[in-house]
Amino acid sequence: MVNSVILKSKKPHCLYKGMWFFYLFLVLSGVTLCSCSKDSGTAKTSLILKTGTAYSPSGAYIAVGGAIRIGVLASGAGVPLTYISIDRISGDDTLIQLDRGIYIGSEGLDANYFFSKDTSAIETWRIMVMNADRDTAVRTLIFFKGSGTAYRPINYFGDIKLSFQNNHTNGHFLDVNTGLVFDEASVAGHESEIDILAYYYITSGLSSPTFTCPGYTAAVAYYPQTAGWPAKNNTLYDYKTSDNNLISTSQFDAAGNDSLLVTAYKPEKVSGNCKYGYTGKVIPFKTQEGKYGLIKVIHADEKEDGVIDIAVKVQK
Repeated sequence: MVNSVILKSKKPHCLYKGMWFFYLFLVLSGVTLCSCSKDSGTAKTSLILKTGTAYSPSGAYIAVGGAIRIGVLASGAGVPLTYISIDRISGDDTLIQLDRGIYIGSEGLDANYFFSKDTSAIETWRIMVMNADRDTAVRTLIFFKGSGTAYRPINYFGDIKLSFQNNHTNGHFLDVNTGLVFDEASVAGHESEIDILAYYYITSGLSSPTFTCPGYTAAVAYYPQTAGWPAKNNTLYDYKTSDNNLISTSQFDAAGNDSLLVTAYKPEKVSGNCKYGYTGKVIPFKTQEGKYGLIKVIHADEKEDGVIDIAVKVQK
Protein backbone atom coordinates (compact mmCIF):
# COMPACT_ATOMS: atom_id res chain seq x y z
CA MET A 1 0.00 0.00 0.00
CA VAL A 2 2.83 2.35 0.82
CA ASN A 3 4.61 1.49 -2.38
CA SER A 4 1.46 2.21 -4.31
CA VAL A 5 1.10 5.65 -2.77
CA ILE A 6 4.72 6.49 -3.47
CA LEU A 7 4.39 5.48 -7.12
CA LYS A 8 1.31 7.56 -7.62
CA SER A 9 2.95 10.62 -6.09
CA LYS A 10 5.89 10.40 -8.55
CA LYS A 11 3.86 9.76 -11.69
CA PRO A 12 2.83 13.41 -12.47
CA HIS A 13 6.46 14.57 -12.10
CA CYS A 14 7.76 11.84 -14.40
CA LEU A 15 5.03 12.56 -16.90
CA TYR A 16 5.98 16.25 -16.91
CA LYS A 17 9.66 15.44 -17.50
CA GLY A 18 8.77 13.00 -20.23
CA MET A 19 6.59 15.51 -22.01
CA TRP A 20 9.33 18.15 -21.76
CA PHE A 21 11.92 15.85 -23.32
CA PHE A 22 9.43 14.88 -26.02
CA TYR A 23 8.77 18.55 -26.76
CA LEU A 24 12.52 19.26 -26.92
CA PHE A 25 12.93 16.33 -29.30
CA LEU A 26 10.23 17.73 -31.59
CA VAL A 27 11.83 21.20 -31.61
CA LEU A 28 15.28 19.86 -32.43
CA SER A 29 13.84 17.56 -35.06
CA GLY A 30 11.99 20.49 -36.59
CA VAL A 31 15.20 22.50 -36.84
CA THR A 32 16.92 19.58 -38.48
CA LEU A 33 14.04 19.02 -40.88
CA CYS A 34 13.96 22.72 -41.81
CA SER A 35 17.69 22.69 -42.38
CA CYS A 36 17.48 19.63 -44.58
CA SER A 37 14.57 21.13 -46.49
CA LYS A 38 16.54 24.32 -47.19
CA ASP A 39 19.56 22.40 -48.47
CA SER A 40 17.47 20.07 -50.61
CA GLY A 41 15.64 23.11 -52.05
CA THR A 42 18.83 24.62 -53.52
CA ALA A 43 18.93 23.96 -57.24
CA LYS A 44 22.25 22.54 -58.42
CA THR A 45 23.88 24.21 -61.41
CA SER A 46 25.19 21.91 -64.12
CA LEU A 47 27.97 22.71 -66.58
CA ILE A 48 29.20 20.65 -69.52
CA LEU A 49 31.95 21.67 -71.93
CA LYS A 50 31.32 20.70 -75.52
CA THR A 51 33.64 18.29 -77.27
CA GLY A 52 34.39 17.43 -80.87
CA THR A 53 36.48 18.87 -83.68
CA ALA A 54 34.88 22.30 -83.38
CA TYR A 55 36.22 22.79 -79.84
CA SER A 56 39.65 22.91 -78.20
CA PRO A 57 40.27 19.81 -76.05
CA SER A 58 42.06 20.04 -72.73
CA GLY A 59 45.74 19.21 -73.14
CA ALA A 60 45.95 20.62 -76.68
CA TYR A 61 49.06 22.35 -78.00
CA ILE A 62 48.03 25.61 -79.64
CA ALA A 63 50.36 27.98 -81.50
CA VAL A 64 50.58 31.60 -80.38
CA GLY A 65 47.67 33.45 -81.95
CA GLY A 66 45.79 30.21 -82.57
CA ALA A 67 42.11 29.91 -81.78
CA ILE A 68 40.85 28.60 -78.45
CA ARG A 69 37.25 27.47 -78.84
CA ILE A 70 35.16 26.74 -75.76
CA GLY A 71 31.58 25.49 -75.97
CA VAL A 72 29.34 25.71 -72.91
CA LEU A 73 26.14 23.84 -72.03
CA ALA A 74 24.75 24.90 -68.66
CA SER A 75 21.53 24.68 -66.67
CA GLY A 76 20.30 26.14 -63.41
CA ALA A 77 18.17 23.04 -62.73
CA GLY A 78 14.89 24.94 -62.73
CA VAL A 79 16.42 28.17 -61.43
CA PRO A 80 17.65 30.88 -63.86
CA LEU A 81 21.33 31.15 -64.62
CA THR A 82 22.57 34.60 -63.64
CA TYR A 83 26.34 34.71 -64.20
CA ILE A 84 29.18 33.30 -66.27
CA SER A 85 32.91 33.92 -66.08
CA ILE A 86 35.92 32.60 -67.97
CA ASP A 87 39.41 33.16 -66.57
CA ARG A 88 42.83 32.53 -68.11
CA ILE A 89 45.36 31.47 -65.43
CA SER A 90 49.08 31.48 -66.16
CA GLY A 91 51.39 31.00 -63.19
CA ASP A 92 50.27 33.46 -60.52
CA ASP A 93 48.40 35.65 -62.99
CA THR A 94 44.66 35.43 -63.55
CA LEU A 95 43.26 37.36 -66.49
CA ILE A 96 39.50 37.74 -66.82
CA GLN A 97 38.37 36.81 -70.31
CA LEU A 98 34.61 36.97 -69.73
CA ASP A 99 32.70 38.39 -66.77
CA ARG A 100 29.02 38.70 -67.56
CA GLY A 101 25.69 38.85 -65.81
CA ILE A 102 23.04 36.83 -67.62
CA TYR A 103 19.44 35.77 -67.10
CA ILE A 104 18.69 32.45 -68.76
CA GLY A 105 15.67 30.38 -67.78
CA SER A 106 14.65 26.80 -68.35
CA GLU A 107 16.05 26.77 -71.89
CA GLY A 108 19.57 26.71 -70.42
CA LEU A 109 22.76 28.20 -71.82
CA ASP A 110 24.13 26.91 -75.12
CA ALA A 111 26.98 29.18 -76.21
CA ASN A 112 30.36 29.17 -77.90
CA TYR A 113 33.26 31.44 -76.94
CA PHE A 114 36.39 32.16 -78.94
CA PHE A 115 39.77 33.40 -77.75
CA SER A 116 43.38 33.46 -78.94
CA LYS A 117 46.39 31.66 -77.46
CA ASP A 118 48.95 33.98 -75.94
CA THR A 119 52.67 33.35 -75.34
CA SER A 120 52.33 31.47 -72.03
CA ALA A 121 53.82 27.97 -71.98
CA ILE A 122 50.90 26.58 -69.97
CA GLU A 123 47.46 28.08 -69.40
CA THR A 124 44.56 26.91 -67.26
CA TRP A 125 41.15 28.14 -68.36
CA ARG A 126 38.45 28.15 -65.67
CA ILE A 127 34.80 28.34 -66.69
CA MET A 128 32.21 29.06 -63.99
CA VAL A 129 28.43 29.51 -64.10
CA MET A 130 26.09 30.45 -61.26
CA ASN A 131 22.32 30.25 -60.82
CA ALA A 132 19.92 32.48 -58.88
CA ASP A 133 20.39 30.30 -55.77
CA ARG A 134 24.10 31.24 -55.97
CA ASP A 135 25.03 27.63 -56.64
CA THR A 136 28.05 27.40 -58.95
CA ALA A 137 29.57 24.85 -61.27
CA VAL A 138 33.17 25.01 -62.48
CA ARG A 139 35.14 23.23 -65.20
CA THR A 140 38.75 23.70 -66.30
CA LEU A 141 40.81 23.22 -69.45
CA ILE A 142 44.60 23.19 -69.84
CA PHE A 143 46.37 24.37 -73.00
CA PHE A 144 50.05 24.29 -73.93
CA LYS A 145 51.94 26.59 -76.27
CA GLY A 146 52.51 24.94 -79.62
CA SER A 147 55.29 25.67 -82.07
CA GLY A 148 55.29 28.67 -84.40
CA THR A 149 52.48 31.20 -84.67
CA ALA A 150 48.99 31.06 -86.08
CA TYR A 151 48.11 34.71 -86.64
CA ARG A 152 45.20 35.22 -88.99
CA PRO A 153 44.66 37.52 -91.96
CA ILE A 154 42.48 40.59 -91.51
CA ASN A 155 39.99 42.70 -93.41
CA TYR A 156 40.63 46.42 -93.70
CA PHE A 157 37.93 49.00 -94.33
CA GLY A 158 39.53 52.41 -94.69
CA ASP A 159 36.74 54.98 -94.79
CA ILE A 160 33.50 54.23 -92.98
CA LYS A 161 31.10 57.04 -92.15
CA LEU A 162 28.50 56.55 -89.42
CA SER A 163 25.85 59.15 -88.74
CA PHE A 164 24.94 60.05 -85.17
CA GLN A 165 21.35 59.78 -83.98
CA ASN A 166 20.05 63.06 -85.44
CA ASN A 167 21.80 62.72 -88.80
CA HIS A 168 20.34 60.37 -91.40
CA THR A 169 22.78 60.93 -94.27
CA ASN A 170 25.11 57.93 -94.06
CA GLY A 171 23.33 55.28 -92.01
CA HIS A 172 23.96 54.20 -88.43
CA PHE A 173 24.44 50.42 -88.40
CA LEU A 174 27.79 48.79 -89.26
CA ASP A 175 28.52 45.17 -90.18
CA VAL A 176 32.26 44.88 -89.47
CA ASN A 177 32.61 41.68 -91.50
CA THR A 178 31.75 43.48 -94.73
CA GLY A 179 32.27 47.15 -93.89
CA LEU A 180 28.70 47.88 -95.00
CA VAL A 181 26.65 50.58 -93.29
CA PHE A 182 22.84 50.36 -93.18
CA ASP A 183 20.22 53.00 -92.48
CA GLU A 184 16.84 52.56 -90.75
CA ALA A 185 15.21 51.12 -93.87
CA SER A 186 17.99 49.07 -95.47
CA VAL A 187 18.88 47.29 -92.20
CA ALA A 188 15.71 45.19 -92.41
CA GLY A 189 16.80 41.57 -92.79
CA HIS A 190 20.37 42.38 -91.72
CA GLU A 191 19.82 42.98 -88.00
CA SER A 192 21.82 39.90 -86.99
CA GLU A 193 24.83 41.19 -88.94
CA ILE A 194 25.15 44.54 -87.15
CA ASP A 195 28.04 44.94 -84.69
CA ILE A 196 28.59 48.68 -84.19
CA LEU A 197 26.47 51.81 -83.80
CA ALA A 198 27.54 55.35 -82.92
CA TYR A 199 25.85 58.24 -81.14
CA TYR A 200 26.76 61.50 -79.47
CA TYR A 201 25.92 62.82 -76.00
CA ILE A 202 27.21 64.82 -73.05
CA THR A 203 28.29 62.72 -70.07
CA SER A 204 29.43 64.19 -66.76
CA GLY A 205 29.81 67.49 -68.56
CA LEU A 206 32.11 66.03 -71.22
CA SER A 207 31.48 65.82 -74.95
CA SER A 208 31.41 62.18 -76.04
CA PRO A 209 31.29 60.64 -79.52
CA THR A 210 30.36 57.12 -78.47
CA PHE A 211 30.34 53.58 -79.89
CA THR A 212 27.81 51.01 -78.79
CA CYS A 213 26.23 47.78 -80.07
CA PRO A 214 22.69 46.46 -80.63
CA GLY A 215 22.73 44.41 -77.42
CA TYR A 216 23.62 47.32 -75.15
CA THR A 217 20.87 49.35 -73.44
CA ALA A 218 22.04 52.64 -74.99
CA ALA A 219 21.17 51.36 -78.47
CA VAL A 220 17.44 51.43 -77.76
CA ALA A 221 17.65 54.88 -76.18
CA TYR A 222 19.18 56.45 -79.31
CA TYR A 223 17.83 54.05 -81.96
CA PRO A 224 14.40 52.86 -80.71
CA GLN A 225 13.82 50.55 -83.66
CA THR A 226 16.51 48.19 -82.32
CA ALA A 227 14.07 47.19 -79.53
CA GLY A 228 12.19 45.05 -82.04
CA TRP A 229 15.20 43.47 -83.74
CA PRO A 230 15.06 39.65 -83.81
CA ALA A 231 18.78 39.45 -83.01
CA LYS A 232 21.03 41.89 -81.14
CA ASN A 233 24.77 41.34 -81.24
CA ASN A 234 26.96 42.27 -78.30
CA THR A 235 30.29 43.88 -79.20
CA LEU A 236 32.75 44.56 -76.39
CA TYR A 237 35.05 47.61 -76.50
CA ASP A 238 38.32 47.82 -74.57
CA TYR A 239 37.92 51.26 -73.03
CA LYS A 240 41.08 50.94 -70.91
CA THR A 241 43.25 50.90 -74.03
CA SER A 242 41.22 53.68 -75.62
CA ASP A 243 41.10 55.96 -72.58
CA ASN A 244 44.84 55.64 -72.00
CA ASN A 245 45.90 55.82 -75.69
CA LEU A 246 47.79 52.50 -75.45
CA ILE A 247 47.64 51.92 -79.22
CA SER A 248 48.70 54.64 -81.64
CA THR A 249 47.34 55.37 -85.10
CA SER A 250 50.73 54.45 -86.58
CA GLN A 251 50.51 51.02 -84.94
CA PHE A 252 47.04 50.62 -86.39
CA ASP A 253 48.27 51.57 -89.85
CA ALA A 254 51.17 49.08 -89.66
CA ALA A 255 49.07 46.07 -88.62
CA GLY A 256 49.18 43.49 -91.42
CA ASN A 257 47.69 40.52 -89.57
CA ASP A 258 45.70 40.01 -86.40
CA SER A 259 48.66 39.90 -83.97
CA LEU A 260 48.09 43.49 -82.81
CA LEU A 261 44.32 43.06 -82.82
CA VAL A 262 44.57 40.10 -80.44
CA THR A 263 47.21 41.49 -78.09
CA ALA A 264 45.75 45.01 -77.91
CA TYR A 265 42.41 43.80 -76.53
CA LYS A 266 42.45 43.75 -72.71
CA PRO A 267 39.32 41.92 -71.52
CA GLU A 268 39.51 43.08 -67.91
CA LYS A 269 38.16 46.55 -68.80
CA VAL A 270 35.51 46.15 -71.49
CA SER A 271 31.95 47.28 -72.09
CA GLY A 272 29.27 47.27 -74.78
CA ASN A 273 29.55 51.07 -74.74
CA CYS A 274 32.72 53.08 -75.43
CA LYS A 275 32.74 56.79 -74.64
CA TYR A 276 35.13 59.56 -75.73
CA GLY A 277 35.77 58.30 -79.26
CA TYR A 278 37.63 61.45 -80.26
CA THR A 279 39.64 62.02 -83.43
CA GLY A 280 42.87 59.99 -83.27
CA LYS A 281 41.62 57.33 -80.84
CA VAL A 282 42.26 53.62 -81.49
CA ILE A 283 39.75 51.29 -79.85
CA PRO A 284 40.17 47.50 -79.63
CA PHE A 285 36.94 45.48 -79.80
CA LYS A 286 35.65 41.93 -79.90
CA THR A 287 32.49 40.90 -81.72
CA GLN A 288 29.92 38.38 -80.56
CA GLU A 289 31.39 35.98 -83.13
CA GLY A 290 34.67 36.19 -81.21
CA LYS A 291 36.52 38.24 -83.83
CA TYR A 292 39.07 40.78 -82.65
CA GLY A 293 39.30 44.18 -84.30
CA LEU A 294 40.50 47.77 -84.05
CA ILE A 295 38.71 51.03 -84.77
CA LYS A 296 40.73 54.10 -85.74
CA VAL A 297 38.78 57.34 -85.41
CA ILE A 298 39.75 59.44 -88.44
CA HIS A 299 37.42 62.29 -87.48
CA ALA A 300 34.61 62.66 -84.96
CA ASP A 301 32.09 65.49 -84.95
CA GLU A 302 30.95 66.56 -81.52
CA LYS A 303 27.24 67.17 -82.06
CA GLU A 304 24.10 65.05 -82.22
CA ASP A 305 23.60 65.61 -85.95
CA GLY A 306 27.25 64.92 -86.73
CA VAL A 307 29.22 62.09 -88.35
CA ILE A 308 32.06 59.89 -87.17
CA ASP A 309 34.58 58.76 -89.80
CA ILE A 310 36.48 55.57 -88.94
CA ALA A 311 38.76 52.87 -90.30
CA VAL A 312 38.37 49.27 -89.15
CA LYS A 313 40.66 46.24 -89.10
CA VAL A 314 39.05 42.94 -88.10
CA GLN A 315 39.89 39.25 -88.27
CA LYS A 316 38.66 37.40 -91.34
